[in-house]
Amino acid sequence: MRLLQCITLSIGILTGSTGYPLQFWGYYLINSLPYENHISYWNNRLNTMDVLCFTGIQISHSRCSIPEFTSQQTLFKKAREYGIALIPHITFTSVQDGITFLTLQKNWEATIAALTQAIEKNAWDGIHFDFEYLPPQYAVHYAQFLKKVRATITGTIISAAIFPQVEWNTQYSSFHDLALLSPYLDAIVLMCYDYHNPKTKPGPVTSVSWTRKNIEYALKFFAPNQIWLGVPAYGYIWKNNMYYAVITMRSLPRYLSLYRYYRHNSGTIALTYTHHNDRFVAYVPDSKTHEQLIQLAKKYNLCGISLWRLGFE
Repeated sequence: MRLLQCITLSIGILTGSTGYPLQFWGYYLINSLPYENHISYWNNRLNTMDVLCFTGIQISHSRCSIPEFTSQQTLFKKAREYGIALIPHITFTSVQDGITFLTLQKNWEATIAALTQAIEKNAWDGIHFDFEYLPPQYAVHYAQFLKKVRATITGTIISAAIFPQVEWNTQYSSFHDLALLSPYLDAIVLMCYDYHNPKTKPGPVTSVSWTRKNIEYALKFFAPNQIWLGVPAYGYIWKNNMYYAVITMRSLPRYLSLYRYYRHNSGTIALTYTHHNDRFVAYVPDSKTHEQLIQLAKKYNLCGISLWRLGFE
């Protein structure tokens, strides 16, 4: 199995120091691309993947909800045939539930026990935490929770999605305190996207130079082979300087055929057009953007590329 071979672990996984090929991690929003309805897509995509990280597990203020993933079993079986690691994506039901859960340690044991049982039952290859938008004062609680997970769930890859730490909103990024979290994580997905987002002024969703700064910062706390570079397969459209909609890479060719565009210095494509006297502007990555980000990952010997999300590309 091509299981995270670039990560150095003490659990017997193959390790490569330098020169390993970049691996591909794909985030999959369950039920967004049912295998039976998208066989051609999946057969092509699975041939390029190393990790399938699927959503569905949620933690509330007091318990962990783990679906049976019945409708995903055909896809999971096919992924296994390709030697792809299956890793569940775990998130909170809400920010408030996350705060309550992290501050009530009495609830941790049952949740960790449920995750342990699910890992063993389904032979999952790891777990991936994606806790977002909690206030910075709960960073210590997050680290303590991961410490408990690390001590309890042995022999399993523990990873987390991490917000950009450079030139990003510290109100949210500070919750992901790399100094606190790094001792308890085997790997991270460094989410180098949403540089500009629905809460900001118009601008690129990612930037090559900004990504470089965030990689260099993350390398202060993690080895290169612990870092997956998160890249977006989407951007945003603003209408009269107000957020309007998401635009995916898949839909980009249609826009390019209709409207003016240029290569922005961020590396993304910038679109501008007017409709019914409203001015629209959009920034979206394309294959050339991705190639530049891939070259960055290679330059810094990172483990691989992580795409948010499958079906957008």
